[in-house]
Amino acid sequence: MNRLNCSVVLVIVFLAASVQAAAPISKFDEFGDINCEDEYARLDNFAIQLQNTPSAQGYIIFYGGRRFRGRLPRRGEAAVRAGRLKPYLVNRRGIPVDRVTVINGGHQESFSIELWIVPPGAEPPEPNSTVAAGQIKFRKGKVNKRQFQCNI
Repeated sequence: MNRLNCSVVLVIVFLAASVQAAAPISKFDEFGDINCEDEYARLDNFAIQLQNTPSAQGYIIFYGGRRFRGRLPRRGEAAVRAGRLKPYLVNRRGIPVDRVTVINGGHQESFSIELWIVPPGAEPPEPNSTVAAGQIKFRKGKVNKRQFQCNI
């Protein structure tokens, strides 16, 4: 009987440890090419969630698209657009810089941003690129960073 009790206890401990180790991550929000006001409203909600869960890590995954605002994209356009997200969270919403990670997810059919909340001990989200980089055609020219600034 002692052996049976010991086995049951071990199984319960193992299950409890595996449940705790596999803490779920959650996609908080996802959006495409939206205006600055809407983008900042979504980032404000993301910042509130991060402030309410101080041990969680925030991840931003961005994807370039086959087209950007109806035209072929320029090389680096998605990165420049996504480059304003973390500074907004850190400088305007007070999120510590080490709690937000930005990941270039590659390419999908259209430009998009994913916001993730990751509890401590959980694996970070994996990008889900659906279009190979070789399948993307780019316009010539350099990216004008001022074109993607928000003056709010």
